[in-house]
Amino acid sequence: MLDFQHFSPIFIPMKHSIFTIILILAVLFIGCSNFKSEAIGSFNSVYAFADDEELDLVEEPLEIAIAQPIITPRPERLFRIFWGDTTNFDNATKHHIVLVAASFESPGHFGALVRMSLSKAAYDSVMTGKYNIFVKHNPWSKNQILVILTAPTADQLRAYILTHTDEIFDQINDYTDEHVAQWIFSKFQGKSEKFDIEKKIADDYGFKIRVPRMFDWEKGTAEKHFLWLRALEPERWVFVYWTLPDSAMKGKISLKWLVHTRDSLCAIYYEGDSIVDGTLTYEHTNFHNIPAIKYRARWKNRKAVAGGPVVGYIFDDTLHNRRYILDGAVFAPGIRKEPYLRHCEVIMRSFDFDTL
Repeated sequence: MLDFQHFSPIFIPMKHSIFTIILILAVLFIGCSNFKSEAIGSFNSVYAFADDEELDLVEEPLEIAIAQPIITPRPERLFRIFWGDTTNFDNATKHHIVLVAASFESPGHFGALVRMSLSKAAYDSVMTGKYNIFVKHNPWSKNQILVILTAPTADQLRAYILTHTDEIFDQINDYTDEHVAQWIFSKFQGKSEKFDIEKKIADDYGFKIRVPRMFDWEKGTAEKHFLWLRALEPERWVFVYWTLPDSAMKGKISLKWLVHTRDSLCAIYYEGDSIVDGTLTYEHTNFHNIPAIKYRARWKNRKAVAGGPVVGYIFDDTLHNRRYILDGAVFAPGIRKEPYLRHCEVIMRSFDFDTL
């Protein structure tokens, strides 16, 4: 991936409509303005554009790469793609995430935009298969990202998307996490990050975790190896639990152990919440460069007739001989859960093994 803000434009001779020229000028020059307003809208909305001649080839692969489903009581996705065309491109440039997918051979407006936005070096890198994704930050608005996906032919573009779904997703997801973190840890309406609570956690538990302005230390003690952070309206919470791994546990993570341990903790602290059978999914990942399991599921509480989504991590801190569970959950009936579940995940990703 290259940030194409480092490339001066190359102009390839071809005939253009008035709109194509206007579109290209918008990309090349409007972004240079020093008077940019803040981008608007949700951080999980992706405004995507492709030419009609290639839309059928790239639409489904991009939905697979970006609009990944999450486990919630009602189906939701991590990102929602809003497909546009030349009639609403100008409005899209006001939003946080804009994506253009077009090959060099595309005869439409967005193919022309891509060809004329790249320098000769960038153009040649695509032709030789070295790069296919280019990113520009704040092209039209502040706190905005523009992602361009391209290839010499439409078939090659489709193949690239299908074989690089993680890279495409990570570009957008990392950007979103970064800006959501900026918001939840910023000062707002006189409230700010809970530095006093963070210091006490570090002193008591021997690890660090950031506490946004809307969260409080609800329950838990270092002696019990348990910490519960909670926010209201809507309810979302994060817990940190650690145990001493025995010789049989080291290097092995049992999902059965995870469900039993989580349900046992929730019986004590959460009034009986439990994982819904058949909803647990997981993937292997890295947590601050340590091998980890990331899981998603749904929780339920039969007594309260309540439920919602769960996301969490399990990993071994071999330096301090601890196995950690970091777990986030949301209870937000009647509204989308994804934004608040992301709050939990951003908090969990702020976890640090070392207090120094």
